[in-house]
This record gives sequence, structure tokens and C-alpha cells, in this order.
Amino acid sequence: MDPESDTEALVLAMPRRELFRIHGFVPPMDMAVLESVAEESWYAAPSVLAGNFDAKEVRVGVVILTAKQALVSEAGVMLHATPVPPEAGQMGAGLGALKNFALAAARQLLGHGGGRIELSGFCNEDALPECRGVFLMIYRMYVADDCPAPAGMEWVDRAQLGSVPLDPVSALITDLAR
Repeated sequence: MDPESDTEALVLAMPRRELFRIHGFVPPMDMAVLESVAEESWYAAPSVLAGNFDAKEVRVGVVILTAKQALVSEAGVMLHATPVPPEAGQMGAGLGALKNFALAAARQLLGHGGGRIELSGFCNEDALPECRGVFLMIYRMYVADDCPAPAGMEWVDRAQLGSVPLDPVSALITDLAR
């Protein structure tokens, strides 16, 4: 047996203390949270973070938009989130590395390199089981109107998002796409 197969992949983590006052999706940029992610984050095994009252996993999530549409999967996922591995640190320093990682993840999802990306807010919602163990840094990526949707996804009119069944985490951030 390969010894590395028993080793959990590390993910980005941060202290929870700055997160206790953030509930749901928060669009304004909270400098204390940004500083905590930039200066106090570290990498840990997900099993160490599970149920940890002092720390939380940090993930990047991307909402991909055109001028009038949002990219939504067949399962109702509009916020496409991914764990942050230590390799993301090779993409720059601090928050810049996270932005570059989010851009790379979105480009991989789309299958091409188009679009611009911006940090749009945070999601910290312990009431949702899907979010309890993670803190999401949410980015918006804007692509051209003629960008093809990847397999299993479709473009949904942003004004119609309220009538589309979205997963609970995506439903928290629909205002971001309107």
C-alpha cells in the first residue's frame, strides 16, 4: 500500500474568532477577516478541522456571470466552491494567491481562460450543514455573453434566479448575481 494514499490532503484553515460576528452572506469586505486569512491562516487535514470550535476550513467559491446570466449546474449549484490546497501558495502571496487560485479554478470549470474576477464577500453560516465547517471567500467572475456553458450546466437569466431551485448555499448568495 502506498503510504501517501493514507495521508489526507491539506486544506487552508483560519481561526474562527473573526467569524463569530459574520452570519450568512456578507458583501462588505471586513478588514479583520481579510487580515486573519492573510496573516493567520495555515494548512491542516480536514479531519483535524471537523468539529473544531477554534478553526474553520477556508474555501474559495466562484459565481460565474455574463451581463444577464448566471452559470448554474443541473443540481442547482450557482456557487462553485473548492478547497484551497497548499499548492495555491505558488500562485502568489496572501490574498492574491487566493484570488489567482479562484481564477484558475473557474477557468478549469469553464474549460477556457476568459473572464475577470473580483472578491465579492464572505459566507459563514453555521446553521447550514453544508457550511458549518467552512468559511467561503466568494468571488464573482464575469465572462463574455457568448461563453459556452460546461457540460451539466446552463446559463440562467439572472432576473429569474428566484424561480430556479438552488442548493442552500447558492440560495444564500442570489443577491450577488442579480
